[in-house]
Parts: sequence; C-alpha cells; structure tokens
Amino acid sequence: MRRAFPDRGRHDHADMIISDFIARIQPADGQVAAPEIPFDRMMLEDGWLRRTFDQVSDYLFIKDRQSRFVMANRTVAADMGVASPEDLLGKSDFDLHPKALAEKFHADEQEIMRTGKPKVDYEEFVFLKDGRRRWLASSKFPLRSASGEIVGVFGICRDVSVRRQAEDLVKGHSRILEMIAAGAPLPEILENLVTLMESQLFGVWGSILLLDEDGVHLRHGAAPSLPMAYTQAIDGAEIGPVAGSCGTAAFFGKTVIVEDIATDPLWADYKEVALPFGLRSCWSTPIFSPDGKVLGTFAMYTGSAAAPGDRERSLIRDTTRIASIAIERYRSEAQIRYIAHHDSLTGLPNRRDFTFQLDRLISSDGDRFALIFLDIDRFKTVNDCFGHAVGDMVLKTVSERIRDCLAPDDKVIRFGGDEFVIVIQGERSEQCGLDALLCEIGRLVALPIHCDEQAFHVTCSMGIARCPEDGVVSDDLLVWADNAMYQAKESGRDTFCYYEDSMSSDGPSRMRLLEDLRCGIERNEFVLEYQPQLDLSSGRICGVEALVRWEHPDFGRMMPGQFIPLAEDAGSIKLLGRWVLNEACRQIKSWLDAGYEIETVGVNVSARQFRDASWTADVLKALESSGLQPRFLELEITESHLIQDKFYAVQVMEQLRALGVGLAIDDFGTGYSSLSALSEFPLNRLKIDRAFIEKTSFDEKSRGIARTIVSLGQVLDLDVVAEGVETAEQLDFLKSIGCNKVQGFYLGRPVSAAQLESKLAAQAGTRSQTRLAT
Repeated sequence: MRRAFPDRGRHDHADMIISDFIARIQPADGQVAAPEIPFDRMMLEDGWLRRTFDQVSDYLFIKDRQSRFVMANRTVAADMGVASPEDLLGKSDFDLHPKALAEKFHADEQEIMRTGKPKVDYEEFVFLKDGRRRWLASSKFPLRSASGEIVGVFGICRDVSVRRQAEDLVKGHSRILEMIAAGAPLPEILENLVTLMESQLFGVWGSILLLDEDGVHLRHGAAPSLPMAYTQAIDGAEIGPVAGSCGTAAFFGKTVIVEDIATDPLWADYKEVALPFGLRSCWSTPIFSPDGKVLGTFAMYTGSAAAPGDRERSLIRDTTRIASIAIERYRSEAQIRYIAHHDSLTGLPNRRDFTFQLDRLISSDGDRFALIFLDIDRFKTVNDCFGHAVGDMVLKTVSERIRDCLAPDDKVIRFGGDEFVIVIQGERSEQCGLDALLCEIGRLVALPIHCDEQAFHVTCSMGIARCPEDGVVSDDLLVWADNAMYQAKESGRDTFCYYEDSMSSDGPSRMRLLEDLRCGIERNEFVLEYQPQLDLSSGRICGVEALVRWEHPDFGRMMPGQFIPLAEDAGSIKLLGRWVLNEACRQIKSWLDAGYEIETVGVNVSARQFRDASWTADVLKALESSGLQPRFLELEITESHLIQDKFYAVQVMEQLRALGVGLAIDDFGTGYSSLSALSEFPLNRLKIDRAFIEKTSFDEKSRGIARTIVSLGQVLDLDVVAEGVETAEQLDFLKSIGCNKVQGFYLGRPVSAAQLESKLAAQAGTRSQTRLAT
C-alpha cells in the first residue's frame, strides 16, 4: 500500500478499509474464471485497483467512518480541482465544498453508516472549481469488514447534468411559450429566452437584436448578461456586408460565425467596441418570420476565441425558433394555439375545449357515443417510488397504448394528472363491441413497461357513460363516467364499470371537487378558524389550533374531512398546506402586534407535506414573510406519519427545531409508537387523541391510557394537551390527573379570527383590571 498511501501512520485505517473491500470482491475459493485476475495485495500495491478505478468515467470513492477520503479515482480528483487522487486522501467534503453542501453529504453518509442501508439512485450536485454546477445520480453503500462491522462507505456517482439541463430546457421553453400565449411584453419574453440559453452553457452570453422598421438598423432586444455600455454602443448599428457578426448576418440572411473578433475582417470597424469588454468571439444567426423575412439576429458571445459545437448550434436553432414566434406572435397564432390546446408531455389534446367539442357532438343529429374516463391505478406510488421522470414515461407510454387501440374517428385527451378521457362514436360505442375495446385497452396498458433494464406494470380503471342513454349534457356525462370509474376502483381496480343511476348522489361529485380544489385557493375560498386551548391553572387561553374550512361557492361550508383526502389524491395538499401555514403565521403575528398574549398557534401537517423536501424551507419562508418569531409556531404531526420512517422523521424534525419551531404529536396514542422511538423525537408536546377523552366517562382503560400519557409527558418533560373535551366530567377527570391544558367544544368551538380576537381582547381586559385591583 506504500504507493497509494505513503504515510503509513496516517492511513492505517484506510488500509483496513481497502483490504476489506478487496476481501469482499475476492471469490471465496480464491479462483477467478479465465482470464485469471488474482485479487491479492500485490495487485493492489502494483496499482491494479487504482488503474481500474481510474478507467471509470463516473465518480468512484471510498470514505472512512469520519467521511474522509481513503480512495478515489481521477474523475473525482479532476472535478475537485486537485492534481491527483492521492491529494484527496484524508480530506473530507468540508475541505472541498461550501459548508451547507458538505453538511448535506456528511449527513447522508453518516446515516448510511449508522443504519447500514444504502442510498441508491438519488440526485445531488457539486460545484466545480470554475463555478459550474454538476448534477450527479449517486448511489452510496455501507462497507463492512469481514466481521460485519461497518467501516466506511463506497460511492458511485454519474454525471447527469446533461439530462437535468435538457429537462430545464424543456420546462423553460414551455414557460416562455406560455408567456407568449398570455401576451407578455416582448422585452420580458426575449430576456427570459436569452437567460434560459445562458443557463445551458458556461462562459457564453447571448444577445437578441431586432431589425428596425426601416430594414437597415438593428435595435436592442435583450442581452441580460452583456455589459450595458456595450449594448448601448451597438444599439442602432447599421446592417451591411461587413458589419460585424450580427449586421452581416441580418444583411445576408445567413449565419455568420466569427471565431476571433480581434482578427476577423468582418469586425475591422467594430472590434474596438467589443474587445475592451472581454468579448472575443461572436456567432450570429438571423431570426426569420414564417414567410422568410429577417426579424432580427440572435448572437452568442464568448470571452475567448472559439467556434460553436453541436450543443451551441442546437441551442441557437431552438432560441431563434422561439424568438421568431415571440416577435411574430400574431402571425404565429396557429402554433401558439396548438401549444395551448395540447399536452406537452403526451402530445394529446388537453381539456381546454373538450366540453365544447362534446356539446357539438351531442348536438349532431343521430350521433351516439361512449365517454370513457380512464385513470391509472396507484400512479402516485409510481411517482413516489421511481421518480417523476419514470412517471412521465409511464404517462407517455399509456397514452401511446391507448391511441394504438383507437380508430381515426375516436378521440382521446389527457384530462389531467393520470386521467384520460376517450370518446368512441357510432356503432363501436355499443356495449357488445365496447367491452372488447375496453378489455384491449386494459390489456395493453398492463403490458410491462421497461426502464433502466427493469420492468414493471401499471393497470387502469375505466368508467363509461353513454350518450344518449345516460344523458345529453356534457358536464353530466363527465361526472357519470368519473363516478363509474371510481366504482371500478372500489371493485378492485384493473377493470371497467358502466354508469348506473345508483352511482348518482345529491352531493358534489368527486371529479367536481377535484377540479374546484385546483382553483379554490386562487379564488380565496379557504378560511381558517381557530380553536382555543386553555390553561386550567389560570383559566386563560394559552394557544390556538388553526383549522381550515372551505367556503365552497355552490356547496357551502365544507369541513376538512370532506376535502383533505381529495387534496392528498389530487396533489393539491402542498399548495393548500402552504397557504394554511402562511395565513396562520400572519394572523398570530397580527394578534401579538396588537398586544394580545398567546403562546402558540398549532398548524396541522399532512403526510405529503412532511415528506416534501422543501417543507423546512416553506416553514422558514412563512416565518420570514410574516415576521413571526419561530417559538410562537407549533407544527402538529400525526403519530402514524412519524413511525413510518423514524430516521427521516427525526432528521426533518431536527431541522425544524433548529429553526426554533415547536413540534407536537397529534392524536397521540393511535400510532403505536414505541417509548424508545418517542424519546428520540425532538418534541415539545403530546396531544391526547379525542377517542380516549370521550371514553373517560365510562371506560377505565381509556382513563388509564390518559393517565399514562400525562405521566409520560411529565417524564419526558413534554406539555400534554387533551383534545375533544366535551363535558364537565371529562374536564374534572383531566384536572385530577394533572393535565392542565385542554381543548374541545366544552371550552370553545373553532371560531373565526375576528371572534377569537374578541375573546383575546376580553381576556386582556380582565388581566388589566386584575392588575389595577392589586
């Protein structure tokens, strides 16, 4: 090991890790199939393993228990900016990366070594020495000694920056096209377009110049990263046969590549304008209208003499194409309309005009059709387990398989999320033929989907409503088909159901509420009510719990149980939860500023919110935007959510506690968490579930559980709040066992912010009178 580790005293532990690594990959009988490659120490000392590592273009490294490098390949060394892999030995990520990034790497690796569980195929990034961000798909595994002791971690990381850039590019193009369709100001569109291009390349700056109405001069369009003095200097430049890159490109209507501004004759009269600003090369391409008219130019500049590669040429094509649409938006209405009315992922029509098309189909004399509502079963599980990239691939694959089953006159749209709507017309809509088609759709959808050498299956549930048998109103048919689809899911999924009258109800349909949820937050239809928590020792309000209500414009007030599960299904819970958090912080800050005394506001956290990687950042943003001190905010997390993944829960909770936020277990006693697990959670409070409180009047077991929880809180130095107190007898019992904080209808129902403020004002007045009397 002397060649790899010249300082023996420094690297004895590293020597042990490498030896164990070699022992683990060596066959038990010491023999290797021809060609024979003996994995022995001599090979390691002769550099065989080093050469093998260095031939791999991915990151390969081994770290010890303290997350210090004991081996790495040349790819890691090069990206970390050191001369050779030996220069990394003994260093940690804190020696190589910004503190926040190093802490993240260290925490991940320590968790792997602590739990013995690998962390596979997740994305992270590093900053290279030149400032570029490199995205990596990483897998890290615990290394064990021959005795089974974990002695380090082995990592493999693949550069996925190109894929990430491609995804960002697609999203950026979609966003800019939406801006065009919405009629955003042209300078704003062009600036966003150039900024997007610049984010895809390193050391390249973009510029768009617009050809003036006189057809002779170029005017500034967008150049967000070029020096302002330079853009002002070239604003109004005249086009011509020898007029720099842009003026020449606009004059001839052809791309002009100048690799060196200092020496190219096209820049003879302009180089003294560009060179002082560090601009050395300029590649300019005309922007054409659909009828071939030059609208302007798009240029890329670099700080050194260079020629564009394939990547740059591709971005030039994309940027000039979109710039053409933006500049000539009125002449590009057809293209914009297509983009606005089609799903960008699957290429299918979207739902924008679907109801109108249905109405037109219904109004056609003698036309009968079947409306099929198709939903992919357990699609959220696919996204959660495999990631959104795989989820997108599933959606595209399913849409292609549906189209393969349909005739030219049939229609299919992506209705939203994992939902598709199919229209089958004429004789094929009769049940005898429709059954066979539905079976074929189900069979094709369930075929294996291959991804990264793995195969998995999805199924679908379908509901069918027919016109005119089931109705002649488009909205009704959609509701009936959705109800039938939901019945198919209730019947076990991977099947289809026809609509029946028994599936109707007087209340709002699931599909209607799902749709309304998407708009309800924007329309300010949700409100918060506050239920007071009382301190029995003083009889005063000590805290409140924020409870969300939906003031639906058609169905009136709706309680959380009527829409929270739907919000979870629809993926709207994060947006709704973020609104609740921000509104609760704003309101309690308003009360505190008014001089009212209140200890905490409790905000419920859903499972999906808690698992969201951005949750801690959301909490911090809510506190900062409201100005609320963290100690006044308490997040209530259901016990069952915490025990699903204890290690992740502790990690997130420690981040929240580090902010200064309080944490409470809601509905305590229902999740069966162990005492040892409970002691590891960084909690402030336990809330006894109302199910135990309501039985204390007649059930000794419930009384015993309540006593135990109160005692447990005292042992763990936690506040205990009893929920659901509805009778004087329950209140007296809680007093007798030392539970001094309570909440429930007997003490106060949830009320509006204004009503609670009146209670707080009355409480403040009482305290003032008491002080005067004393």
